Amino acid sequence: MKQLSLVLNAVLLIAVAFLYYKVYSGSQPVAAPAISGSGMPANGIVYINSDSLLKGYNYFNELKETFDKRQDSIENFLTTNARSLEKEVQNYQNRAAGMSPEARAAEEEKLMGKQQNLLQLKESLIDQLQEQESVMNDSVYYHLSGYLKEFNKTRNHLFIMRYERGSGVLFANDSLDITQEVLKGLNSAKE
Repeated sequence: MKQLSLVLNAVLLIAVAFLYYKVYSGSQPVAAPAISGSGMPANGIVYINSDSLLKGYNYFNELKETFDKRQDSIENFLTTNARSLEKEVQNYQNRAAGMSPEARAAEEEKLMGKQQNLLQLKESLIDQLQEQESVMNDSVYYHLSGYLKEFNKTRNHLFIMRYERGSGVLFANDSLDITQEVLKGLNSAKE
């Protein structure tokens, strides 16, 4: 979730930078935004509630479900192997008193090797999982940003912001919320 939040922040930062460049780089005068009946610019700033977007975005939820299954599978695999190693250690401890020092040393070395292998496997699987999460977040970012570019071609909003609890925005007028409209378009575009 934090990764997606960072991705959405990056999209918004790029959009703001692009708009800043677009407005201030040309020699053409900037037209004042049209004002709607509510006193707000007709094509001004709107927002998407990121929590609602993620809950309702089918593509994200499909990717997340696949990711969660993979994560659970890895956790179960590692737990099973850790328990198996624990049993081997317990068996060794039960037999250690009757073993020769050389046999104990060999058994301990074998068990430490298995423990090292398990730790390396765990690190590798966690790295793979993090890579999969990164790919998932990138995919969601590109689908969302691509859709928003097309979406905004006919609406000409100046900014499409992300709003979520704890984001620093204490209040946002509900009339500026385009979450449901965007969700409807995103979900129908991926079908």
